[in-house]
Amino acid sequence: MAAKNEPVVNVVLQYDGKSVDVADISKAAKDNWKKDHKGEVKELHLYLKSEESKAYYVINGQEAGSVDM
Repeated sequence: MAAKNEPVVNVVLQYDGKSVDVADISKAAKDNWKKDHKGEVKELHLYLKSEESKAYYVINGQEAGSVDM
């Protein structure tokens, strides 16, 4: 949630005639990680590769994986 006086930011990636909400990709990455891991997601780094239609992620500085965009 945004802090007081901070705007809400929504990021949409558009490529190859598609529009993908980065919030949806973030949720998919966290859900995918939670299938195999317990604990809290404290930090999430997303790397979006439109040419592969993949989002690669690193969670908590250690665990990595990918999801389709």
